[in-house]
Parts: sequence; structure tokens; C-alpha cells
Amino acid sequence: MPAKKPVKQSYQPTRSMRRRLGVVSLLTLAGSGVLFINLFNTSVTQHDKYAAMANDSQFKSTTVEANRGSIYDSNGKILAQSATVYNVIVNPSAITGLNEEKYPAEKKDKMIKDTARIISDVLGVDQEKIISIFTNEDTKNKQYSKVASKVEKDKVSELNTQAADAELPTNLLSTEEDTKRYYPQGDMAAAVIGFTNYEGDGIYGIEAYYNDYLAGVDGKIISANDAQGNEMPYKNDKIYAAKDGNSLYLTIDSTLQYYCERELAKCVEQNNVDNRACAIMMNAKTGEILAMATSPGFDLNNRGDIYSAKDRAVLSALQEEGDEEAYNEKYAELREKQWKNKAITELYEPGSVFKVVTGSSALEEKAIDLNSTFTCNGVMTVADWDIHCWTRGAHGTQDFTTAMTNSCNPAFIQIGQRLGIEKFCQYFRAYGFTEPTGIDLPGESAGLYVKEEDMGIVELASSSFGQSNTVTPIQMITAYAAVVNGGYLLQPHVVSKIVDNNGNIIETKETTVRRQVISEETSEMMRQVLESVVNNNGGSNAYIKGYRIGGKSGTSQKLQKNKELGVDNLYVGSYVGFAPADDPEIIMLCMVDEPQGRDHNGSQIYYGSLVAAPVVSAVFKDALPYLGYYPEYTEEELAALDVTVPIVEGQTVEAAKTTLENLELRYYVVGEGDTVVAQVPSRSSSVPHNGKVVLYTEENYETEYTTVPNVLGHTVSEVNELLTSANINFKAGDGATEHAGAVAYQQNYLEGTIVPVGTVVEVSFRVKNEG
Repeated sequence: MPAKKPVKQSYQPTRSMRRRLGVVSLLTLAGSGVLFINLFNTSVTQHDKYAAMANDSQFKSTTVEANRGSIYDSNGKILAQSATVYNVIVNPSAITGLNEEKYPAEKKDKMIKDTARIISDVLGVDQEKIISIFTNEDTKNKQYSKVASKVEKDKVSELNTQAADAELPTNLLSTEEDTKRYYPQGDMAAAVIGFTNYEGDGIYGIEAYYNDYLAGVDGKIISANDAQGNEMPYKNDKIYAAKDGNSLYLTIDSTLQYYCERELAKCVEQNNVDNRACAIMMNAKTGEILAMATSPGFDLNNRGDIYSAKDRAVLSALQEEGDEEAYNEKYAELREKQWKNKAITELYEPGSVFKVVTGSSALEEKAIDLNSTFTCNGVMTVADWDIHCWTRGAHGTQDFTTAMTNSCNPAFIQIGQRLGIEKFCQYFRAYGFTEPTGIDLPGESAGLYVKEEDMGIVELASSSFGQSNTVTPIQMITAYAAVVNGGYLLQPHVVSKIVDNNGNIIETKETTVRRQVISEETSEMMRQVLESVVNNNGGSNAYIKGYRIGGKSGTSQKLQKNKELGVDNLYVGSYVGFAPADDPEIIMLCMVDEPQGRDHNGSQIYYGSLVAAPVVSAVFKDALPYLGYYPEYTEEELAALDVTVPIVEGQTVEAAKTTLENLELRYYVVGEGDTVVAQVPSRSSSVPHNGKVVLYTEENYETEYTTVPNVLGHTVSEVNELLTSANINFKAGDGATEHAGAVAYQQNYLEGTIVPVGTVVEVSFRVKNEG
């Protein structure tokens, strides 16, 4: 059988092979595409992400916190600074990880309890909280658990000492450095300075407004890790140094701030003020804020504590009722209120203080002059509305200065009418009442006012004497300063300069004039008028012997709030004074919100002249000499000055008599001796002319005593008679002593006090008016 021919091998791919090859090729291409996309995504699109992940595993970043800048007053006294404190760390595994054969459960339990007790005793942390760290499954084997933050160094030292005494493991407790903000002056200028939050960022006051300057920029240390995650040698570190924060120097003078806070606190207590009081002292020529106070205030180092006794009483009542939710809500409300800077955040109707704006505007427009006359019949009808004068009496015909001194409402309605709606609103805007002042503090409010298109003749009438429109105290004092400083509306500021941590000045705050509102000539006329307001009729409650003071008080009724609460006793009393009157440098506003005090007859005391003017006067009495202004007395004032009691102890009785007579002082001799062995008043005391000095002439003398009478509510002559009859020297304070209507409202020794015969009792007088 013949052999078969071999079949010829075909090397051409079959259809099946081509199909499989196509599938494989497509899969390979697809896989390559996915790989390419992933590579592109990894290396390009998500480069930063994966680079960061790599860095996290290869490098360790440690933050170096910048030191926050300090805050100083104008003389360099520290008001705010940061200091190093410590976070306390517990390592639970230092106990839970101990060998159980050597440290049985009972011994570990004792160590845990000792740890909890020590931390609780030193740091005040709840013991159960500490114990739970050692028993909780999530924490008991860990090496890090923070139990306290921002602990002072002495507490840390005490903690370590007690832990060592208790023979606790040395690796049980550790610390981390941190910083804490301190306020060395406590409650001084608290609402102005403000404070930082737990993270160290400013959230109130200057701390918030200038946070970016104070905070600085944190630095970093980037260190390399080896394959096991251990830090590699220092030469591999990359250091980005922290930039410490800048420091601030304020325009506020701590001494002036103290004067303001001291007198404001007295005012709040004496006048039983319900809704706080505030004061601002400003340089009238530069806009620098020399002092700014709110009372009651708060302690910057314990800012959660409620300062106001009235507010604490409200909280106590809620606590006794057991209403925890109501208590917490009220506490939060009162805490927020006390943190607010009343001088820039709260609105009020300025009342008669605003008459300086109406008057100066009319003088500038020549709608009136100093000789223009105005008639007051006690009430004025405007579009069927009867508007009364504050006295509910008639002032008759008055010129401009007299109308300002009398604070006559009908007179200023007439002045407003002569000025007209358009011009009134023009000057209202020019004096800055339609916009914030721009002071460098957070939270400044803008006033609420009647717009020109909405103002009718009734609104013009009430606006002319300070009702209907609301302003902030900072707006009012800034406008008032423009009235008396030559007409220049200034931007107030509390920071004078910013310095870096090397002391280099990086920014200085200069005087900013926003605009000139009135001419120097009009401003000079207003200075003269407002000085007359203080001096006329024997002196106002702001009068100080030897100084030229100008000023104006104001009182407004809180009509809306009275209506809402169904009462009629809510008022705001205020006063603005400036000195020296002929060339003002300092100007001060005091605003007292809802005074509820009573006089000797039980009548409510709320007029600005009664509650606010004495504050300004008392502050000026200390502030003016401090600032280098010394009294320059008129002949009349010199004649009425008190006499300093000389030292006559050791002199013969006859020599002592002659010394006293030469000073126009009387004497009263006790005993039969020839030499003075003691005297009352003592040396360096001051008494009025014709005052009496008691001379004791025997070594074993018995001091003679007398009882202080109640002189409140009496006139000057009546007080003099009452005290003289009691063998007491009478000394009248500054203020309205010479005013015909002045009555005593304060005496430095209370009724019934037993004092030596000849003691000097100082009595303050005030007059009830709106000058």
C-alpha cells in the first residue's frame, strides 16, 4: 500500500485564534490603560496626597508655638502677657502593665487610688475620672492620657513631689509645655482688653481686634524617621522658626483708668444702678482713649465669675428654685452682658447732652447767635403735641448761654426750628451719628435715628433736645470733642503703637481727622458757653476750684422699655465735661443707666447732673494734677480756700493762740496747763477760715467727744450751723457749694458717729438741674 503524502502544516492563524488574540490584546490594552491612568493619577493628579502620605511615614512634624505678644498701657505697665504652663499626662500602662507576680491586683489598685487622690488634691480633678482611665478598656493600656491643662509650675512640682512620696512609678506622670494668658491687673480695663479662648485666639476686646498682630506664626521642626519609625539624628531636621507675636502699647493710662473705675464703682453703688454705667476719657485733640470703663466689670483671670451683686442675687434665686435650665440660660445671658463693652456697644438717648450739637450747628449756620433770645413758658405745643420743659416750670426769655445753662427744652425746640430739618440732619450726619466711629475695638454699634425723609416737625422738636435718636457713648463723646476742639471730628483709638519682639516699632497710630464739622470761631463760642454752664449761679455739680471746666449734663427717659415693663422709673443720666475750658485736652463722658437711688426724702435720683456729673468732677480733681494741670485760683476762690492747720503741739498756749489767730482760725483750750500737748484737728488737716482747733494742755487729758449729726438734704448754711453747734469743723467739697439751690448729699462721717471735738467733717453738695 503506497504511503500517504504528509499533510502540509498551515501556519496561518485560525479564526478562533484571531478571536482569542483580539480579546487578549484588548485586555492587555485595557490593563495598560488602567495602569497608565493609575500611574498618572498617582504621580500627577494625586501627587500631593501620596507625597504627604510618604512624608507622614518618613518624616515627623512638630509644631513650635509662637509666643503671643503682650499688651501694655501707655506707660509700659503690663496688662496682658503669656507665660509657660503645663499639660499633665498620665501613662496608665505604667501601672496596668506591671508584672502581676511582683505587683498583684491589690497593689495596683492601691497605686491607682493613690494616683487619683494626689491628682484630685493638687489639681482638683474628679477622682473617679482618673480611676476610669486605668479601668476603661480603651485607655487602660495606653501610654498617654491628658488629665489637666494649663497647670502652673508650682502645681506640677507639688504633684511630682507627692507622687514620689507615694512611690508611684517614675514614668506614670509627665508634662507638656503650653502657654496661658495672664492679666496682671485683674479687672482693670477688662472690657477694653478682652481675652482669648482656650486655644489662645482673641475673642473679645483688643485681644480679638488685634489678634493677627498678637498671635504670631507657629513654626515647625521636620525630622526624618528610619524604617522602624525612630527619629534620625538632628542633622536631618529641617527647622522653620516660629515668629513671635507683636506687642501692643495702648493709649490707656492705668492711673487715669483707675480714677475712672474707682469713681464709677462708687456711683453704681451709691445710686443703686440697675443696668451698669460706663465712662470714657479721651484726648480731645488726638482721639486717644485715655480711659474706658464699665461698671460692674469682670476679672479677666476669672471671667466666668459674675461681678454684679444684683446679677448674683438673680442667679441665687433661680438656684434656690431648682430650675437648672433657667439658671443656665440666665447665667449665660448675664455673663455675656458683663463681657460687653458698654461704651461702644449699647445705645441710649443722650438727652440734654445733645443740645451742644443742636446749638453749635445753629451757630455755625448763623441761624442764631449768642444774643438770640428764646421764650419758655414751661410747655411748647408742636403739631398738637405738648412738649414740657424738664422743670415743668417756665424759664421765661433767655439768651443762648442762659438757655444752655437752664437746659431749656422749649428753647432748643426753637433753635431746631430755626435750623430746619435739612440742616439738622446734615449736621447730625457730619457729627458722625449715622455711622460707627471706627474705633479699633470689635463690636461697635451704630446708632438708630430718624432719617431725613421720615423726619417731621415733631421729630425735629424732640431730636433737638436729645430724644428720639439713639447713639453710643463713643459716638457722643467723639461728637462733643468736635464741638470744643476747633470743630474736628476725630477717629478714636486705643492702640498707640505696635512693636515686634525685639522692640522695633512696626506701626504707629496717628491722629485721624475724619472731617471738620464747625469752624474754630463757632467752637470757641461753644467752649465759652459750656464753661459758663459749669460756673453760672455759683457753680454746677462739676465745678472744681482753680480749674476751668466746661460741660453739660443730660437725662433721658427710656420710654419704650418703661412701656414694655409697665413702669415709669427707668432713666439714663449722663454728663460730658472737658478741661481746660479755653484749650481742651481731656474730655470725659459718664453714662449711668437706670439709676434707682433715693435722696433723703425718698425721691428717685436720676438726673445726669446728680448721678454722672459728680463722677466726672471727682475724676478730674485727681486727673488734672496728674496730667500736669495745677489749680489757678481767682481772687474769690483764694479768699475761700481752706487753711492748713499748723503744728502747735509743744508751743506755749499763748504762742499757739497767736499762730492760730494769724491764720484766722479759732481755738478752744482744754485744761489749765501752759503748753499744748495735743491738738484736734491734727497737723496738716485743712479747715475753712474761722475753723476751730482744740488745744489740750495737760498730759493726762481726756479727749472730748461729740456726735456727728445728719446733714443730708440741708443747705450749706444749715449744714454749717448743725456742725458748728456740735463743735465739729465743717468742710465743703467741690461742686455746687455756692449754688443757691445746693443741698448736702454726702458726708464723710455717718450720722451718729462719735468723733473728737474739732474733727473735720467734709460734706458734698449738689444741685438738681440739667446744666
